[in-house]
Amino acid sequence: MISNVYERERNRMVDILVQEGFIKSQAVEQAMRRVPRHRFVAKGYEAVAYEDAPFPTENGQTTSAPSIIAIMCEAALPFSLMFEVGCGYGYLVSVCALAQPNGKIITAELYENIATHAAKNFTDLGIDDRVTVIVFDGSLGPPLNTQPDTIIISAAAPEVPHAVFEKLAEGGKMIVPVGTDVQELLLVKKKGAMITKPLIPCIFVPMQGTYGAGHYP
Repeated sequence: MISNVYERERNRMVDILVQEGFIKSQAVEQAMRRVPRHRFVAKGYEAVAYEDAPFPTENGQTTSAPSIIAIMCEAALPFSLMFEVGCGYGYLVSVCALAQPNGKIITAELYENIATHAAKNFTDLGIDDRVTVIVFDGSLGPPLNTQPDTIIISAAAPEVPHAVFEKLAEGGKMIVPVGTDVQELLLVKKKGAMITKPLIPCIFVPMQGTYGAGHYP
């Protein structure tokens, strides 16, 4: 009975996001109907998990509002290899993985307890063969031999983090919230130079790590 309630609430949430234009593609719509967001929030928040609002996880971190998740995933598609900074409990990359079933994702998380929770979510969803969470300082950029064609930064920086952007493949794209108190979610493309396009105002927790928000003047 409880699972049926969650399914109804999830479908209601997705219907609203489609009507309001946050979800534009069938791939993202179907993915968001499959991902059980109530498993990606802190205990005590399950009953409100399908409201369009951010909710806490652990260590002062949050999971973003579903409307922001939809926008980020739409902007990320298509991708072959994605690197994410700030995995959290893994809601965003779960949606991306189901929307792009032939894509691979490496997601970095600073906190081991949060990464462990995310890894369990990926296993439960059956995407752990394509999505890997690593305990790593993502502000340093992807620790990969191959440059990713897509990078998502799920935390705010005062400016586009160049240490990460430099490791993006030529022709690739980055989605990143830029600003201080209130940010602008940017789509940043690497085409010889840096080309930016604003998507929507947003509020994210600050990016941490070596080149996190505190690194900037």
